[in-house]
Amino acid sequence: MEEKVLVEIQKQERQLSTYWRNLHWRVCAVLAAGTAIAEILLFFVLDAASLISCTVPTYLLRYVVVPTVINGALVLGCRKFIENPKWKENQKDRMVAITMTLLCFVITVIHGAFTSVYMMFVLPTLLTTLYERKRLTVTIAVLGMVLCVFSAFMPSWDPDKIVTAYYFSDILICLLVQAGTLAACWELLEFQHRRQQISRRHDMERFSLQQKVSHDALTGVGSRSALNRCFEDLEMQRNYVLVLLDIDDFKQINDQLGHLNGDQVLSELGSLLNEACGKGTAYRFGGDEFCLVLSDTDNEEAENQMRKLQERFHQRMKTRFPQLSMTISLGIHQHQGGESALQSFRHADEALYCAKACGKNHIAVN
Repeated sequence: MEEKVLVEIQKQERQLSTYWRNLHWRVCAVLAAGTAIAEILLFFVLDAASLISCTVPTYLLRYVVVPTVINGALVLGCRKFIENPKWKENQKDRMVAITMTLLCFVITVIHGAFTSVYMMFVLPTLLTTLYERKRLTVTIAVLGMVLCVFSAFMPSWDPDKIVTAYYFSDILICLLVQAGTLAACWELLEFQHRRQQISRRHDMERFSLQQKVSHDALTGVGSRSALNRCFEDLEMQRNYVLVLLDIDDFKQINDQLGHLNGDQVLSELGSLLNEACGKGTAYRFGGDEFCLVLSDTDNEEAENQMRKLQERFHQRMKTRFPQLSMTISLGIHQHQGGESALQSFRHADEALYCAKACGKNHIAVN
């Protein structure tokens, strides 16, 4: 049980991680598009103030066209990578984080004259914390610091970039800020890990309780309370069939075979019902009384399914308890427009009453 609960929790966590990865990629796309728009707007501002130190074509090529093409290629390439089903989820997460780091690198190379842009390397490190993987966060933080240093010491792309002692002191401050951010993220991830453990324990306890409340322990089908919740959901559906059934002369079975064997008969029937439901769900709402909710079917199809169920139950019980002939009777009702789920249940109950009145091992359709 605990393994099933853990698998379900991990599945939900992967779904959340996938959602964040797609959102993370959108942040990269917005960053790339925003950079291009800012470059264009900055051109008009600098041109109006006569602050452009090169020719207009050179400016547009150096600060608009080249970075926009590179950033666009990074974003589109990243999208193609994360949509490829061959790659693992953690590899896709890593690619999105690396793409954002490379976008920051392009911006710092293009605008190296403004040392404040080097602070952008903090952004990818912060965003990776939502994946809750320390190794990924450390990798991106170290990559950002390496690219920060490389961008500072590489040949200048921006002719207005002036390298002085103050410039390198600003770069050092940026590196210290990145290191401090990594330390803070590490502590945050440690806190998230502990909180996740507590949350998982609570989820497992809640899921276990829901399983106990929603499932009948003896037969393995849905419980009476689960059937009541199902009725609430059925108010929003139109195409379904209700089947009510019980075991013919079940009291006689208990009297002759004993209650333990009677419980085994119920358990076997529950197993057969789960197998026969297909798209539907089986519930136990009384001692030997069961309800099947069959979706996207009609009376004729449901009747054919139930005849097979009758035969399988009879043959299985004949093998296990040859001294008694055990059968089931069923009532079938297809939901009609304007009916509530409770009204449909009552019609199915009336059909079951007719089936019992006609004799054993009978099916009645209302």
